[in-house]
Amino acid sequence: MGGIGSRDRVSLDLPAASPLRSLDPHAPALVVFLRSFGCTFCREAMADVAAVKSNIRSEGAQIAVVHGGSPAEAAPWFAKYGLDDIIVISDPQLTHYGAFGLGRTDAQALVAPSVWARGALCALSHGFGVQPVEMLRQLPGVFVIQNGAILREFRHRTPADRPDYLSLVRGAQPAGAKIGQR
Repeated sequence: MGGIGSRDRVSLDLPAASPLRSLDPHAPALVVFLRSFGCTFCREAMADVAAVKSNIRSEGAQIAVVHGGSPAEAAPWFAKYGLDDIIVISDPQLTHYGAFGLGRTDAQALVAPSVWARGALCALSHGFGVQPVEMLRQLPGVFVIQNGAILREFRHRTPADRPDYLSLVRGAQPAGAKIGQR
């Protein structure tokens, strides 16, 4: 299982042209990193985010998804999952992945029986496709950021880890307050 953590506003070194730099500074953003659209776990992640999208927004948070594919490759997937109204960042050079410190998993994690078993179950609901070789070992991650700082994070240990997106957003706010409140 991946790891959830909070940080004391660790600053990010975002790429100069990153759309994350132009987010509303008064509202945090849930930033979800995908591996590829052929990854069954990434398809599950998109379905999970879509299922709680209105709840995340009602908590005052913006939503952004970063992927390593092209905008043309991504568009049908975001439309399919009803996520074509969120911030979508195409990052084939993986500069955002590096800025957030997302590493690569070792080959053993990819062949672990637990990953294969969960992958088989996930594929029944979300399908399975071909992944680019360079993304096979890339770890995804989920972050709540605001003003260029990480407030909360979920770092995958394997691609099969499944975060609770809404809990991450809610965990980034003081008790009893909506995220955007001051």
